[in-house]
Amino acid sequence: MAKGPANTIAVSRRLTNAKQPKHEQSPSAIFLVAGTATLGVGASFYTRRLRDQKLQTLVSAKDSGLLDTSPSSSTATSRTYSCHQRYNLHSLIETTKRAGLIGSTKSVKDELQTLREWHANRGYNGGIVVRDLGRPLFSLNSLDHGRETNDGDGNASLDGIIDITKSDQRECYYLYYEIHSNGEIQQQIFCRGTTLLADVLTCLQTWFVYDSELGCHVHYGFNQHANRIVEDVLPLLVPPNEKSGVGATVEVCGHSLGGAVAMLVSIKLRKRGYIVTRVTSIAGPRFCRGMNERGILEKWLPKETIRIEDDLDIVTYLPPIGVSVGDKLWFAKDEAYILPKDSMSQKNSWADHVWLNLRLFETLLNRANAHRIISYVNKLEQLIGR
Repeated sequence: MAKGPANTIAVSRRLTNAKQPKHEQSPSAIFLVAGTATLGVGASFYTRRLRDQKLQTLVSAKDSGLLDTSPSSSTATSRTYSCHQRYNLHSLIETTKRAGLIGSTKSVKDELQTLREWHANRGYNGGIVVRDLGRPLFSLNSLDHGRETNDGDGNASLDGIIDITKSDQRECYYLYYEIHSNGEIQQQIFCRGTTLLADVLTCLQTWFVYDSELGCHVHYGFNQHANRIVEDVLPLLVPPNEKSGVGATVEVCGHSLGGAVAMLVSIKLRKRGYIVTRVTSIAGPRFCRGMNERGILEKWLPKETIRIEDDLDIVTYLPPIGVSVGDKLWFAKDEAYILPKDSMSQKNSWADHVWLNLRLFETLLNRANAHRIISYVNKLEQLIGR
């Protein structure tokens, strides 16, 4: 039987409908999305409320007795803290500013000039060494530095020890040193934060490896970076076994990547006999694996070890599985708190919990400013008037 026009139209409609994609969502998918969103909002509300309750149990930094807000000399000749208040606010501000000086220019030469002028204008009378690890100091004991070569005229040359794969490296740290009138030698190492693509790759090497010198598991990338600095800075420091009767101390500070590295560098120096008196980490990421590692590392840190963190700075929460060490000066909800390291492993351990303290929306909104050194300087300076 021949097909009529009506049958032809019906078949055409069926074919057309079969080719059209279905845009309708099933009710179960809609309910799933709505339920997930509701759970997320509910969990966020619960954690924020729980966190606010816990914050109310903390004592502000100013009332804690651990922060001295009285004026003090900011020059290198005055670096002592009150016997009752462990951290001098003016000294912390000065140290934070100095940590932010490195990495601000386009060349190591300009960097050195900027550092010299800044320190000279503020009464620092010591010397400054800026190190670019693309040109390592020559060491007879280092296999990585290669060997001395001959330039063809019978003269010794160190060109062969330069690793051309690191020629794009910027300054990695600077060392300030000063001999005081009492003969004491003060040495201060400032580690640069993330500046190059290579630094980002260092931060992304987040697996934890066992370091036999430290005796625990630490962040692979940060530890490798710390090893390079330690190896490079040792020839510049007064040897720990110096028998001249002159006291030589070391202080280590850093921002961001440099903050985590500063902690590791200080521990490695102390294990080698150096007198490390102070460590300051500003906005440093986490670098050890767990609470057990924290206990091991804190035994080697000096009494005055502090990490300055902002709860809107996402870097201080990374990597989420890591742990930080030392006393914590914490900016949280328009207030500042100092949490001693002893309490961080007990009643105040919640202050380091990522999922309880990370306010994702606010953190992403402030990500461009919260991590900058000027933001930390401003918040520290605001504590003076409180």
